[in-house]
Amino acid sequence: MLEPPFPTPDQCVVPEQVEALHNTLLNGYTLPDPPDSPPSSENLDNSQLLTLKHYTAWHRSNGTVKAYKLHAAVLQQATGETILSLYMARKLAASITELTPTNIDICSNSCIAYTGEFAEMTSCPHIRDKKVCGAPRYKRAPDGRDTSRPRAQMMTLPIMATIRALYGDATSSELMRHRDKLLQQTLQLVASAAGRQKRTYSDFGDSDTHLFHRNELGLFADSRDVALALSTDGAQLTMKKLSDTWLVIIMLFNLPPTIRYFSGSVIYAFATPGPNPPGHIESF
Repeated sequence: MLEPPFPTPDQCVVPEQVEALHNTLLNGYTLPDPPDSPPSSENLDNSQLLTLKHYTAWHRSNGTVKAYKLHAAVLQQATGETILSLYMARKLAASITELTPTNIDICSNSCIAYTGEFAEMTSCPHIRDKKVCGAPRYKRAPDGRDTSRPRAQMMTLPIMATIRALYGDATSSELMRHRDKLLQQTLQLVASAAGRQKRTYSDFGDSDTHLFHRNELGLFADSRDVALALSTDGAQLTMKKLSDTWLVIIMLFNLPPTIRYFSGSVIYAFATPGPNPPGHIESF
């Protein structure tokens, strides 16, 4: 493997505006110390294992709630093991994968999410149709006082939990290293061929952009580092009203392009609930 003296991210000069945005997005977050031992896993009994296998098969086959119950009864009779209800199966799966949603306070008119610069505000400052929205963040008690209950929230799903799950499985972990394999092949070709062998471009992993990330910015030094692409667009859910909700999805450029854009490979981060399109999409 090629080991030139690549710069680290700390040695790279970035524009002041980019640095300010970077600090805002981090919001004081710092990386924790790397773990010194493998992650602990929950010991599952036969009932839980069979339930999860049944739940996975049911989910992948797009089964109905009735189908889950009927097939669970057959499996339970055949094995003598208790098959958990659909509610408990979902709860067990969420506990193991840590794929539990987080609720974020938002403006009841979908103007902003109360994050970043808006995190401590109690009313919406966004200007829509030349007027300040002013919608209160919290519900009011009968006597007019604000309560701690938000008027509106949206649900987000954690990205890191999905990535950890992908690296926790042998097959998907190997697929997640596709980007690095292309990068290492390209680095070796650039260093050894010296222009004698024609380079080919097939994907993000062997592109000039990714070489710049590695050589100039010092990024992607670890084979497990993940390249993400974010995509968002409005969706019309009701007649005669455009883009009343917005979807945000994450695509993993680590995966091979043959499966990267399949629905099962895309992370669905969140959807704004409406009733209006988001006013300050960056806050969401």
